[in-house]
Amino acid sequence: MNTYLTKNYMNLLDLWRCYGAKEQNGLWFSTGWPNRVWHDSLSAESTLRSLQQNQLNSKQQLVLRTAPEKGPKGLQADVSLTLMHLMLSQQHQELAEGTDLELLDSNDEAGIGAFMRMCSEGFGYPMEVAPLQRAAHADGVKLGFLRVHGERVATVLLYQQGTTIGVFQVAVPAAFRGKGYATEVMLHCIQWAQEQGAEVMTLQASEMGLNLYRRLGFQETGTITFWRK
Repeated sequence: MNTYLTKNYMNLLDLWRCYGAKEQNGLWFSTGWPNRVWHDSLSAESTLRSLQQNQLNSKQQLVLRTAPEKGPKGLQADVSLTLMHLMLSQQHQELAEGTDLELLDSNDEAGIGAFMRMCSEGFGYPMEVAPLQRAAHADGVKLGFLRVHGERVATVLLYQQGTTIGVFQVAVPAAFRGKGYATEVMLHCIQWAQEQGAEVMTLQASEMGLNLYRRLGFQETGTITFWRK
């Protein structure tokens, strides 16, 4: 498997475990949001073999490396994400005046609650605060906001493992869209990652975000698809 693909998978799956997933009969189950179910290989063969000993409920999404047109019988493709990576150079891009990246303390319950609300609004579905609180206390996890002149306008979650930093939960509420804030928060994240000595940044892009990440230099390395009953 491609090295960068492996780094991407490992970072993603470990973050889901930070949210509070539990292992059962060869599969990992989220205990709430984000409602993921997966085998560590993400292969259809291993996953479906283990699934015979488990049951999916209507909220849970089975995660596979298969494309939407090659899915298991009895399940419907919900959404596919493109796995991408960026090699981090030491070249810094200019940041917009008056902007900064606010990273929360792991014990900042009010800040984590605000993160959950803004992220829920930006993505258009309800999240849960408890998984975010658990993740905030895990080594390498940082929840943050892009601020513009002190006002929080976008969210991001960063997860560092060695020289790899994963980017998650990039959300901009409707009131702040169309102003380039998604690009700006990514530029701040890239600069922060460089300052931490990271070598590669990974993420999983929706169709909506693909062009943004391509413009920033991210390369595509694979696809994952979420499946529902």
